[in-house]
Amino acid sequence: MTSFPSSAGNLQVAPILLEFANSQPSQTLWLTNSGTEALRAQVRVQHWAQQDGQEHQQPSDGLLASPPLVDIAPGQSQLVRIVQPQPGRHADEQAFRLTIDEVPTATGSASSSLRFLLRYSIPVFVLPTGATPQLERTGKRLHTDATQLQGHWQASNGQARLVLHNHGVQRIRISQLSWIPTSGPAIEITPGLLGYVLAGQQMRWTLPLPGPLPADGFLHARLNDDVDPQALPQVAAEH
Repeated sequence: MTSFPSSAGNLQVAPILLEFANSQPSQTLWLTNSGTEALRAQVRVQHWAQQDGQEHQQPSDGLLASPPLVDIAPGQSQLVRIVQPQPGRHADEQAFRLTIDEVPTATGSASSSLRFLLRYSIPVFVLPTGATPQLERTGKRLHTDATQLQGHWQASNGQARLVLHNHGVQRIRISQLSWIPTSGPAIEITPGLLGYVLAGQQMRWTLPLPGPLPADGFLHARLNDDVDPQALPQVAAEH
């Protein structure tokens, strides 16, 4: 979520991630005005891809927001339906982002100039046929298959350069990245979210290191919403 200085700052969005089954026609997004003045919000759909290790987004009609522009009274909520116009046509997982902007209005009070316009970026995934929804798994959760991630990394001059390719059919969310030396305590590199590697795509990061890393060891991370982190056995160190 990012914010820009302007006239309001009371837009709330839920949920913060959407997942479509391959044949599912629509999902629901709720926009809430937590303030004391009316606000206007716009919902835009962008296709999300990763090329040459970088994030790329561009406008898309692969999903549709209905309605795309809403006015919300103080303390009220507005339902926006996210529609998949051609369900069931994708063999691979499709990734999108919903950009939800609080739009400035001409009726804001003078005091509202001290607030902020909010922008949310909500990930949305359309699953391939037969894939298990990550948001609806019940019972004992299985570990994400770490062998689907392959890549390399190099640590030097206080930085780590990490490249990961996801050979699986669904995205992998990576957080709590650490270096586990063969002796001694774990060394935390990224305590929170590192990012996603989309299905069949590649990402790269340059990360600050807390200090020199022992040469012998392995990378360790939490994948998706697995309870426990695990080793990344297919990620080789380069020297």
